[in-house]
Amino acid sequence: QLSLKEGLTVFRDQEFSMDLAGSPSARAVKRIEDVRVLRTAQFPEDAGPMAHPVRPDSYVEINNFYTVTSYEKGAEVVRMQHNLVGRDGFAKGMKLYFERHDGQAVTCDDFAQAIADANPASELAPRLDAFKRWYAQAGTPQLAARGHYDAEQRRYVLTLAQRGLPTPGQPDKQPWVIPVALGLVAADGRALPLRLEGEAAAAGTERVLVLDAAEARYTFVDVEAEPVTSLLRGFSAPVVLDAALTDAQLLTLLAHDPDAFNRW
Repeated sequence: QLSLKEGLTVFRDQEFSMDLAGSPSARAVKRIEDVRVLRTAQFPEDAGPMAHPVRPDSYVEINNFYTVTSYEKGAEVVRMQHNLVGRDGFAKGMKLYFERHDGQAVTCDDFAQAIADANPASELAPRLDAFKRWYAQAGTPQLAARGHYDAEQRRYVLTLAQRGLPTPGQPDKQPWVIPVALGLVAADGRALPLRLEGEAAAAGTERVLVLDAAEARYTFVDVEAEPVTSLLRGFSAPVVLDAALTDAQLLTLLAHDPDAFNRW
């Protein structure tokens, strides 16, 4: 259960440092710095012989697990809960967590349960058991994204697929719950409204899709121009993304994406 303390501490440190930074651009620089540490130190650990879950099933010596997986990836698991319930919802979850467990010996499950129970209408609550695979499965999920635009129908179909690579002692992986913060950007720089098929109205220009299966397809309607998909805004999940974007599409994001992390 080491990551309960250390992952939460790293997340709190990251958020405090971003708040201290003040301006949106300074906050983004801090997030970029944190993700660079994750990608250069933790992703290789996840891909090598020392790969282990955020919460290992067993250990010979606990000092072996003071690792970037327990700390930095543990922080990302906390951040994903934050992304699934929202900033205010996460504050409510932390309040409930302290009310329930102050002075106790506590587990990662207790923490996740408190965040979910404080937010019963969130995307996290009905997926809690599947979400906790982030604590149990080693390795970095591989996320592939492919989009197709139908100009005549003004429809954009986005397909997201995930897979997990084998790690020591875990040859097969079950699907993770992956929050994918995204927006659609037109070539002229406009942020396009996001309305999924079946919805009465657009839900703004940014939203979080929750991928909890090996593959899922999302159909956006009333899309007035061919979009470039800006995926994993703020690095909303610790995955390796294959978006298959062209140089022209990448340049569109570089010039116009309102998300500073993805512009970087």
